[in-house]
Amino acid sequence: MKLYNFLEESEFNALKHRMGADGYGHFVEFDPEHQLTFGERDQLARGRLIALPGQLRILPDRTLALKNSRVWIEGEGQIHLAACHELHRLRDADSIKVSTRDPEKTLSICPDCLAELKYLGLDGRKSRRLSEQLDELFSMERFRQDYPFYPV
Repeated sequence: MKLYNFLEESEFNALKHRMGADGYGHFVEFDPEHQLTFGERDQLARGRLIALPGQLRILPDRTLALKNSRVWIEGEGQIHLAACHELHRLRDADSIKVSTRDPEKTLSICPDCLAELKYLGLDGRKSRRLSEQLDELFSMERFRQDYPFYPV
């Protein structure tokens, strides 16, 4: 089978010139097994994606990931950002609520997750002592700067 060479087509090159495109493009292989699809990214950004526990990964920095994106998990009214003890219990469930959007104010941040990451200099003792203030101290925007969500 002989493929048509669009690079030598004058109409194609004229259109490319009108669009202001200098090159011919760069294409990257996409693997939906390891990379989020557009629909999955949209669901994560809008609210919550329901994932199977086996789909989650614990990254070397102890944060959580679904395919090629960091995520947070909702469980028991808390936001889990890292591989804390509660996460191991949540992974026994049939499904897990996963998200990347800013969490609702009704959810509190898991102090054990922040201690696991040593985030804001917290350790286990400090995080329990400051647990009621953590929601005021924690900023998802700052967390995203320190731990970019996409891509990982």
